[in-house]
Order: sequence, then C-alpha cells, then structure tokens
Amino acid sequence: MNKILSLVVVSAALFFTSCKKQLDLNPSDSIDASKAFLNVADLDKGVLGVYSANNPINKIYIASILADEAKISDENRGQGQFTFKFQFSASSGEHNSDFGQYYVLIDRANRILAVIDGIPAVNAAETSLKAKIKGELLALRGIALYELLIRFMPAGYDPNALGVAIMLKSDIGAAPSRNKVGDVVAQIDADLSAARAETNIPDAPTNVLRISKAAIAAYQSRVAMLKRDWPSAVTFASSAITLSGKTLAPAASFPAYWGDANELETIWKYRNSQNPQLLWQDTNGDVFFEPSDKLKNQFDRTSDVRFPTYFTGDANDTSLVHKYPGSALGPQINDLKINRIAEMYLNRAESRAENNDLVGASSDINILRAARIAGYVPVTFSTKEIAVAEILNERFKELCFEGFRFFDLKRKGLGVSRNASDVSSATWQNLPAGNFRFALPIPQEEIFANPNATQNPNY
Repeated sequence: MNKILSLVVVSAALFFTSCKKQLDLNPSDSIDASKAFLNVADLDKGVLGVYSANNPINKIYIASILADEAKISDENRGQGQFTFKFQFSASSGEHNSDFGQYYVLIDRANRILAVIDGIPAVNAAETSLKAKIKGELLALRGIALYELLIRFMPAGYDPNALGVAIMLKSDIGAAPSRNKVGDVVAQIDADLSAARAETNIPDAPTNVLRISKAAIAAYQSRVAMLKRDWPSAVTFASSAITLSGKTLAPAASFPAYWGDANELETIWKYRNSQNPQLLWQDTNGDVFFEPSDKLKNQFDRTSDVRFPTYFTGDANDTSLVHKYPGSALGPQINDLKINRIAEMYLNRAESRAENNDLVGASSDINILRAARIAGYVPVTFSTKEIAVAEILNERFKELCFEGFRFFDLKRKGLGVSRNASDVSSATWQNLPAGNFRFALPIPQEEIFANPNATQNPNY
C-alpha cells in the first residue's frame, strides 16, 4: 500500500470545492488535514473531495467488456481488447486504476474522520451538519471497501478467502496484508450500519448527489446478497424502496430519465463531467464496442421501452450503446446512476427467490416489467431455479452498461458465455465458472511497493 498511500498524500488531504447547484467535485489543494479543517464549513467542503473519488465510470466499462454485454467493433483500434479477450495482467488492463481510486477515497475519508471530533460546532445547525458529514464519511468508506472487495475477491462467497486490506486510518508507512473476505464484509457492515444510524442523514434523497439512508440501505442489500444472507437482502432492498420515496419511471418518461431530465428512479448518482459514450465510441464516430447480439436478443424490440432507450444505430441494426445520450450539461455528458429503484426491485426479487418466496419474487419482476413493456402479461414462477435464472436475465437487460453484469456472474458463481456472433475467436468466447480471472489482479505496482501484499493466484 506504500506507493498508493504516498500518491494519496500528495493529492488527498484537502479538497476545497464549490458547493453550488452543480456540486462540482474537483480537488484544488493539498495540505495537512489538521490545518485544513478548522471549522464545519471546511468539513463540508472536504467531504466533497471524498465523493469525487467515487466515480463509477470505469466499473461501467469493465463490467461490460469482461462479460457478455458488448462485442468488439470492426472499427476498434485496440481499445479494451486485452480485457475483452481475458488477456489482462497485473501490469496492464483497464481494471488496474480502480485499486488506487478506492484507496484514495478511503484515505480521504480517514483523514477527515481523524480530526472531525475535534472540530468545533458553533450552533445547533453546525452540530447536525458535522454529525451528518461523519455519517457520510463512514458510508463512503464502507462503499469503497465493498467496491474493492467485489473486484479482488474470488468468485462466489468464501469468508475465509483473501479479500482486500482494511484501512481505518491514513498511514504513509503502512504495509498492510489483505484481510479475509469475511472480515472485510464485517467492516463494511459496521460502517454502513453506523452511517445509517446517523439521524442527520435524510431518509430520502433530498439531494441525489449525496448519500441518504435509502442509498445506504441499497448498498446494504448488495452486501447481503454478496454473502447470501437472503432475508437481510430482502429487508434492506425493501427499506431502500420505502425510504427513497421513488417509483419506477413510466414508459413515457423513461428515455428522458437517461437524458438526466428527471430523477424519478434515482436514489444516488455521481455528477459526471465526462462523456460515458466515449467508452463505446470515439468523437470521430468510430465505434469501439457495440452492444452484444446476446444482449439485444433478450428484448422485445417492439414493446419494451428499454430497447430504443438503450440502443441506437442505422437502419439495419442497433449497433450503438445509447444509454447515455447526453443531457442539458452537454450533448454527450451524463450523470452516472449509482443506486436506482429498479435495481432494488431486482435485488429483492432475487433474494426472495433464493429464499423460496416465489410469489414475492414474481410480484417484484411483474412490477418492473409492467413499467417497461407495453401489454405485459404477468408471470408466476414454478420453481426457485426458474425464478433465479429469469431474474438474473432481467438484471442483464435492465442494468446493462451500469457496472453490474460481470460482478453479477461472479457473485452467482457463473461463467461468462458469449454468443459466437459476438466474438471473432472461440478462444475468448467463454470464461468458465470459477476461472481465476474472476478475481482481478492486485496491481503490480502495489506488489512491488508492499512486501505484505499477496497477489491473486495465477497472475
């Protein structure tokens, strides 16, 4: 962790940023935390620097090209090909940046947590804001640990397997060993629970750019699903739905939702100044990755509002990802949804199915599909196996290009299976269940810098 943390020291001590309507989250200074944070206003500016490190754009990319959501275009000039072909390494690959990103987030949070109790609050409003910020920091730290864990742990869930290093304080001299998966999950649970218990964090997302209790519950549902605690996952997903006050967007409003014209389904999002469309297509029009045939074939092209919302192209086919069509902030700029209500229905449906509540599982799927598909006829599930498979496929459709697919397959202990039409060689058509590449490699620079770091097998 030495190299990662030395980089953090340079960039992560203070993040005085503007807190205007657009919530610009750009760090602009670096200074000793004990001098940087002198009052509650400083804390409120500093926490924005922690939020700024939670950019999910790379997760959206790797979860797509590592799985079966995309295929290489004929116009691709090498972008992402080694990752798509399962030829990535500890030294190269799009996945490598995430390790540093989330440890930077953790370090930023830990720096503020180390001084926050000693910062004076001059009135009741500042006392409440200070408590709220502390809760946000704990939640963000737990979320960062979760994001690291799902990348670097093995497939499935083994609490005794190697997870990631738990960092609870900023320490330039640290050379931590990786903690066990179960210990990391326990720390995530503790951080999220403490944050959700903070009364000054609002239940509903009054500001979708900052954490609410609904967003925390949404992450708690993900963690419970990871460790296969299905009853808790149902409870947390239900809480997220209830606390959020959000409903599924009607079909007429769904395309505009993805153009950031409304927040009907948003529980929490990231204010993005980048162009997510550039993940798939160059500014000159060249296409790097197309939506896979396998993905497009799942949809009713006539009745399902998601098909024309998620894909576009020429008269012959829908060869472009269109989920991020641009917004009022720019023709190709979109905010990134971190938690939205549709995922919570899917989380609850899967957890209910795994817990043999087939009536509840079918109810959740029917609610979601009825909002997306014109003339939809409700289904019932006859077996747990059928229900789980259908719900996983519905996640494939609903959550495509949002950073879920590879990690869903990994969580369920399933392999990647691409259509023959989506690859030019059978060599990279499949990644078998349990393959070592489901545990992404610890970046080689970390292995060199930290004598206690342990690489994942076969890298």
